[in-house]
Amino acid sequence: MFCADLQLLLPLVGMYRYDGDEVNMTLAKSESKILHEKIKDKHYSDEDLIRILTTRSKAQILATLNHYKDAFGNDIEKDLGADDKDEYLSLLRGAINCLTYPERYFAEVLRLAIKGQGTDEHALTRVVATRAEVDMKTIKEEYYRRNSVHLDKAILKDTTGDYEKMLLALIGHDEA
Repeated sequence: MFCADLQLLLPLVGMYRYDGDEVNMTLAKSESKILHEKIKDKHYSDEDLIRILTTRSKAQILATLNHYKDAFGNDIEKDLGADDKDEYLSLLRGAINCLTYPERYFAEVLRLAIKGQGTDEHALTRVVATRAEVDMKTIKEEYYRRNSVHLDKAILKDTTGDYEKMLLALIGHDEA
């Protein structure tokens, strides 16, 4: 892990974040400009960019990112680019997705954990166990919306035994 990774991750998990719905549109406008400048100049680990993402409420971040899209024509994720080889950019995009649309982020993590040959049991267990009593219902809905397969059916197809029963119980499957 690089220093830039820690500059983003530590404040994400350690900072106080206001939880209310109040939004300051003047702040959203000015911070969307800051984000645009930092991204345009490829200053992805800039202190201001990290401060905005790690200290603002979900409502404030959503307002800022909506203004970003309106003012500059693209979602911030698109402007960050799709270079999967750049670990920090992947981390930054993941953090933004998780902050703004957690159900979409976790549905994608589950899809990647289940798809293909074998199962990423660590990722599958982590998401199911940590989100079971938080927002699993909306994650299941998002998973179905994005994949046209119910999450419980995907788990049944990909797992067996007590592990399968545990996962199904945690996601709220009736027959677990």
